[in-house]
Amino acid sequence: MVICILLALLTACGKPPEAAPTMPTPVVLPAHYKSLTISEAEDLMRTNKQLGIIDARGQDEMRAGDGWIPGARPFNYLAGDDGLLKTLDRNQPWLVYCTIGGRAELTAKEMAKLDFKQVYLLKGGFAAWHAQGKPVVK
Repeated sequence: MVICILLALLTACGKPPEAAPTMPTPVVLPAHYKSLTISEAEDLMRTNKQLGIIDARGQDEMRAGDGWIPGARPFNYLAGDDGLLKTLDRNQPWLVYCTIGGRAELTAKEMAKLDFKQVYLLKGGFAAWHAQGKPVVK
């Protein structure tokens, strides 16, 4: 009889509910950090010769994929090494991108902590750049 009661309790419980997916915490950047469309980024690249470009995907991902934007420096955000960022000129303007934008935002957040003055994010990331047939290096 005890076994019947235990069996009834176990089967009545059923499958435990699945945890609801959670969204990542939004990245809050300084108000003066701007997101640029592909066209705006091209204009900035053309008119500001001081502009530096950071690809937050890292070298392996850059080489394995469809390439990278000409002049971009690799910074593998996922590797957790901010050594490169600490060596960069904080007064120079920087355009940051990754595949679609998430790692670029996180890289920009790290740049804000280091007091970079002018940081721009590429809307849609490299995927948008490549989809519009813009120049790439392979």
